[in-house]
Amino acid sequence: MKVYVEAYGCSQNIAETHMLAQAMGEIVSRPEDADKIVIGTCVVIEHTENRMLRRIKELRRYGKDIVVYGCLPSARRELLEDGLIPITTWEFERAHEMLDLRKSPMDQVFLWDAVATIPIANGCLGKCTYCITKIARGHIKSRPVEWIISRVKDALNMGAVEIRLSAQDTAAYGRDIGTNLAELVNLITSLDGRFYVRIGMMEPRETLEIIDELIESYKSSKVYKFLHIPVQSGDDRILRRMNRGYTAEDFERIIGEFRKKIPDITISTDVIVGFPGETDETFANTLDMIQRLKPDILNITRFSPRPKTPAYGWKRPSTNKVKEWSQRVTDLHLRNMEERMKSYVDREMEVVVPSRGKRGNFLARSSNYLPIVVKDAEIGGFYLLKISGFEKAHLKGKIVERLN
Repeated sequence: MKVYVEAYGCSQNIAETHMLAQAMGEIVSRPEDADKIVIGTCVVIEHTENRMLRRIKELRRYGKDIVVYGCLPSARRELLEDGLIPITTWEFERAHEMLDLRKSPMDQVFLWDAVATIPIANGCLGKCTYCITKIARGHIKSRPVEWIISRVKDALNMGAVEIRLSAQDTAAYGRDIGTNLAELVNLITSLDGRFYVRIGMMEPRETLEIIDELIESYKSSKVYKFLHIPVQSGDDRILRRMNRGYTAEDFERIIGEFRKKIPDITISTDVIVGFPGETDETFANTLDMIQRLKPDILNITRFSPRPKTPAYGWKRPSTNKVKEWSQRVTDLHLRNMEERMKSYVDREMEVVVPSRGKRGNFLARSSNYLPIVVKDAEIGGFYLLKISGFEKAHLKGKIVERLN
């Protein structure tokens, strides 16, 4: 069977969608050449949900059977028209039975260039008042350690040099099966081979539960010094309304502990601007936190009310006020980012090249996961680079030598 695949949303959803498509048959690059179409969907905000629905309508014009996977059939199935084949996130592990396939998606590895994404769990332990992803993915269900190690070995045998551990909350991994993320990372980094592990997004509340052990696991030379941990707000009252389960002080403690033990670590965080109840005062607390902590990566999202969540009907700040706040935090982050990028110019750095870049270039990664654009490299190669400059969100490097 020939299968055309498109996947949207988080790295977990993209990986699972491709694993499902690979189990179905041979992947083709054009929908008109396919026997079936698979689309992996995201509904995290209203704009994305509408985009998914439009794209499904466009794909239906090809007259093929369409398998709709991911968060749309899981959380908003009522929006799907008749004639589609919905597969929810909790049906992923037995999708081959539902579709009468000879292969299981659980036996597949999604490899893009030399990057392998391993979805280690479904769901989370949170109950955030705004989050439709919780509805789509449910309570934490960790995948067995043996299965994860087997997929990592498969990926390394296929030439992967970057292993991405992906989940809605990687810090919650293992809480339901008697282990934890740090133990899993230690097992992976004990495997033979030259590769890096990128640990995916983790929630502050669950990170606090394992922080000391987790920091020790991060010290492995095979772990990217990269921490993606969303704060969402720097104000405790807003955090309580979000039901995030931690305080701003808790978040700052996590960042402080990681930076103390791993000084060059890259910090990525997320903020929601315009959450119901946000005021100039609460926003100022978020802005002050960003100024103090200076995260290296900042994902800024304007609040989008999602059906079936407690915050859906809550009164929101005005659109103009939200635009103003969003611009202010964006401007602050851009200034912080430029300052940090300048500090790397003329430095030499050892890097790996796990993937292609744009316009015929290659994307290298330093040990602390900085994105560096280089020319004339080889995917999977390790190099010594000299940083020659930067653009807004990435560094530019020149190869000094290839490392064996």
